[in-house]
Amino acid sequence: MKETVYPSAVQGRIVAPASKSYAQRALAAALLVPDSDNPAGWSELRNMGLCNDTSAALDVIRHLGAEVRYGDNKGTYYVEGGFLKHKPQELNIGESGLATRLFTPIAAQSPVPVTITGHGSILKRPVASSMAEPLRDLGAAISFTGGGFLPLTVSGPLCGGLVEVDGSLSSQFITGLLMALPLSAKDTRIVVRSPKSVPYLAMTLEVLRAFGIRVSHAADYTEFRVPGRQRYQAALYNIEGDWSGASCLLVAGAVAGAPGGQGVTVDNLNPRSLQADRAIVEALERAGASVDSRGHLLTVRRRAEGLRGFEFDATDCPDLFPALAALATFCRGMTVLRGTTRLTHKESDRAATIAAEFAKLGVEIDLSQRDTMIVRGLSDPNGLLTVRDALLDSHNDHRIAMATAVAALRANRPVVIDGATAVDKSYPNFWNDLKNICLK
Repeated sequence: MKETVYPSAVQGRIVAPASKSYAQRALAAALLVPDSDNPAGWSELRNMGLCNDTSAALDVIRHLGAEVRYGDNKGTYYVEGGFLKHKPQELNIGESGLATRLFTPIAAQSPVPVTITGHGSILKRPVASSMAEPLRDLGAAISFTGGGFLPLTVSGPLCGGLVEVDGSLSSQFITGLLMALPLSAKDTRIVVRSPKSVPYLAMTLEVLRAFGIRVSHAADYTEFRVPGRQRYQAALYNIEGDWSGASCLLVAGAVAGAPGGQGVTVDNLNPRSLQADRAIVEALERAGASVDSRGHLLTVRRRAEGLRGFEFDATDCPDLFPALAALATFCRGMTVLRGTTRLTHKESDRAATIAAEFAKLGVEIDLSQRDTMIVRGLSDPNGLLTVRDALLDSHNDHRIAMATAVAALRANRPVVIDGATAVDKSYPNFWNDLKNICLK
């Protein structure tokens, strides 16, 4: 599908989509509640909007034995756990990297082999190889194709004990271990080398506490101690709004807000959230945008004097890079963004994709320095982008589609984004929300 984005000022109010990161963790925890715990052992998950990744996680927990019912209120789901009540031979995780790394350790508690597969971009990402050695050290058997790609087959159960994990590429596999290992017969000590995306680990621990699971950890997240033989407890859990999904529309308020207007207001954003992408607020402030936070409402306005170049380390929040590139495009001077080594194995080679697609909009992005993206902003921050190629490609990457759309609001002519349905992965209502804040 293609979407045409017309140059436009923006103004209005929207509601942030549900966080798929929190939703997938909560679904996994609800699955692991014993179905015989008590007659009322249903977890209630509120505000859980569906996107492709969340839908895939729902499908996985059903196959693993959970029963799911829809509540009367929109976004409410009731889940009765029952891990391994069914013994599936195969789980399809869609295109979700988190679901792959989350449910592989959980499936490794099964004594019966389970094959994990997916479709689309996830089959081109080497997600299997980094999980193999730690899972084998914990007593699991795992096999996969050459290069570390899906499908993979795993069986267990996980015994517990001591395990070392490389945390430099992703925290998601550590999240999977933290959720699976409380079921093991023995206690586990996890030693993490070079932990990255630490806020996501804090999110995992928050969800575990809500479902009655105890885990202790070092202050720098380099070590975790997970007691074995724990029992998950049913919980009422509210899914937060998604700072990742909201980031591009907040940037839209900063770069394309109607002059002297009310800006873009996003509701359902927890100002004390553990989500790493809450750091978009700091980036907006460094760039000189007007940011006003009131409770769960955040309003961003465009300043008449324009934005300024800034420096920002996005190592722990790599999903912000596309939105940050869109913001930097309209900042006077150079913006230096660090942490690009975290972008190689996303839905696309995200740093290279950002550079290629923003070049079509006339934006110069330099990736020659290690772990660094340098964006040369407009010399006149209130000017327009000079489009070189009006057909942009999302590369089936939801965040590229959203970020290029926001940048195109300040182009000198309409642009077309091919592969626009990529946003369904995390924010299916993005195009409607964007159109609703564009001034006619």
